[in-house]
Amino acid sequence: MALLLLNRRPILPYLPAWLPEASLIVLTAKSALTGPWPCPPEECFTRLVTVDDYASAEVDELIDTLCADEDVERVITTAEIDVVRAARARERHGLPGQTVAGALAYRDKYRMKALAARQGVPVPPMALVRDTGELRSFAAVHGLPVVVKPADGAGSVGVRVLRDHRAVGECELPGDGTWLAERFVDGVVCHVDGLMAKGEVLHGIASRYLHANLDTATHGAPSISGMLTPSDPLADRLAGATAAVVAALPAVEEVTAFHAEFFHMPDDGLLLCEIACRPGGCGIVEAYELATGVNLYAAHLRGQAGLPVGVPDRDGARSRYGWAWFPPRRGMLRHLPAACPLPRAHRFAAYGVVGTSYQGPGSSTDSVAELIFRVDGGEEVEPQLRAVEDWWSGEALWETG
Repeated sequence: MALLLLNRRPILPYLPAWLPEASLIVLTAKSALTGPWPCPPEECFTRLVTVDDYASAEVDELIDTLCADEDVERVITTAEIDVVRAARARERHGLPGQTVAGALAYRDKYRMKALAARQGVPVPPMALVRDTGELRSFAAVHGLPVVVKPADGAGSVGVRVLRDHRAVGECELPGDGTWLAERFVDGVVCHVDGLMAKGEVLHGIASRYLHANLDTATHGAPSISGMLTPSDPLADRLAGATAAVVAALPAVEEVTAFHAEFFHMPDDGLLLCEIACRPGGCGIVEAYELATGVNLYAAHLRGQAGLPVGVPDRDGARSRYGWAWFPPRRGMLRHLPAACPLPRAHRFAAYGVVGTSYQGPGSSTDSVAELIFRVDGGEEVEPQLRAVEDWWSGEALWETG
């Protein structure tokens, strides 16, 4: 079986073990060529092609060339940037897998939420806007604050919160993209991560963030999340909400990873934030594997390839985990801890450079250090997340202007 992997994740050394049945043709961002490798990279795959600019049009041309030259049977991916790109390649070459319509439903947030709302899933008030006038009209109808963002964005890049009419009037929208305006939602952001197929959720684990991704991307708040215990009533409600969203969108026939986000409102309601048809970022894959024994990248790739996938039991989780990605602040980094002394710390890595000036986070996934930790199922999750933030705040020192 000849598989074409489109890749910008640092997962390449693991692929021979994850997909031993396949002949792997890999088209990857050069930045993803990290080790350690079981063999020289060019010897691990049938063909390895690297590019410097993974977002360029050159990648689409290379996809077509590789599909034709290597008799590719499936195109597989792990990253948001490749969801629609891969679907269009499948359509051009008559290959099985997620369709363009399905890919767009998971990438275009307006289309996603419109389809979900038609099936009764609660979503925030929203509209597509082309200019400041349309944005002003939206704010007049739905009130302030207003969130404006790229309809196909990721990692909270390009998201702005407009809190008064002056900010709305001064907000310039570049004409090279589609912009989504939404009524700002003030709620706790929760997420569900797992596997789906044929319009149904096969397995999922519910978690909650301490801070919203937008606060991480715009204000440098740590991205900290922990899994909810199965006995938490919110976990069951999030599972039901996720199942409703997956059922409302075009079904992906193959086993596919998903990352769904919801707002838990002060009135106890749930609103859909967004859902993606790929593994979640930051520490989600590692935490999920520690809890279930299943690697979401491996399962996602094997599913897209049409190969057998080991799905965890619906109630199966060996234990609960959380993770923290600590973003750079604007200023000079003066001190980083070398280790994490918290009693439930599992893995800590610091890779920021002391003495270096940073410009703050560029997205919600930027970081100078990361932590994976166990969650005590007998305690509330939020205090455990705050304990992680308190430790980091006392250890990481920044010199700001």
